[in-house]
Amino acid sequence: MIDPQPSVREHRMRTMHARLLGAVPRVRADDLMTEDHPIRRFDAPRRLRFNPWLRAAAFLGTMVVATFLIGGVLLLAFAMFTSGGGGLDSLTSIKTSDQSSPEALISLFGEIAGAIVAYLVVVIAMEGRRTPVELSPSRAFDLVRGAVVAFVCIAVCIGIIALFGGYRIVSFNAAYSPWADLIMLGLTAGVVEEITMRGILLRLLEEAIGSWGAVVVSALVFGLLHVSNPDGTLWGGIAITIEAGLLFGAIYLATRSLWWCIGFHFMWNVAEGPIFGSIVSGRGGVQQSWLIAQWQGPELLTGGSFGLEASIVPVVLLGALAIAVLVHLQRLGRMIEPVWIQCRRLASNLDPAGNAAASQDDAIQK
Repeated sequence: MIDPQPSVREHRMRTMHARLLGAVPRVRADDLMTEDHPIRRFDAPRRLRFNPWLRAAAFLGTMVVATFLIGGVLLLAFAMFTSGGGGLDSLTSIKTSDQSSPEALISLFGEIAGAIVAYLVVVIAMEGRRTPVELSPSRAFDLVRGAVVAFVCIAVCIGIIALFGGYRIVSFNAAYSPWADLIMLGLTAGVVEEITMRGILLRLLEEAIGSWGAVVVSALVFGLLHVSNPDGTLWGGIAITIEAGLLFGAIYLATRSLWWCIGFHFMWNVAEGPIFGSIVSGRGGVQQSWLIAQWQGPELLTGGSFGLEASIVPVVLLGALAIAVLVHLQRLGRMIEPVWIQCRRLASNLDPAGNAAASQDDAIQK
């Protein structure tokens, strides 16, 4: 007699996943990949075009050029508008050294647009996916879902630190103007870093070394990039690798939605800095915020000059959450295997005509 319990358990896991994160990602039977990847082909012309290194190089090159062109046009238009139409001579008046200046903020919109254009060039022109599922307009509400969950995560971490005496609200800054921080810490970091780290790095690595390898490597790169910040430390980079790199990657693998990741990253930074008053990722200086807080106690608890992300609280709490999500995906069979294992599975799963046999997963999805 077949025990029905595993199917009941899987049904419950799928239901929980759908309620909390959205639909369970579908794995194609033809190439054992999810819908945010191009259909894997092994003929020579497509193999070259789908080469992960070539796509990564195309993304970086296109982003640099697009950021320069779009940012330049926006800055020139702004300079001409503010100087009464001074033509190209208006460019001499542009100063972006002050990160909160209008010119600096406008240049950030060029960076955002450059990342979006570069990503669309890769997925549409090179991968042949006219409607990338991870950025489908119909899934834009995932921004809100991600933002809500991120706020809860940060608020819980702040609450635990407060219980141990490390955080106390002393006043409210009604005069604080958040726009510069919302654009720089929230929008730019959320869009550019998520497209680059999850949309490109994690996704392309996944095609070669599978989901586990991709999420670990991309998390490590993401964390170590923050070591170079003004108050960056090796511990801060390791902490971000665990609590943010793994968690952001796990969220992407669970949702296959860059909207989710962008909303989550946006609110992660905004809740840390503009709302609760923590330094964000060792950026240096004094973080302006609505809540004026007093941080006291050992740096292992408060995060010190690096900010909340270097506290042991989010490292343990959110690192555990990331592992839980990844294990959940493994149990659902949604962690992509390395390419060498996929090739063996596909070779053993061909029917006499040379076609991939339909998998049980496909039957469930259909």
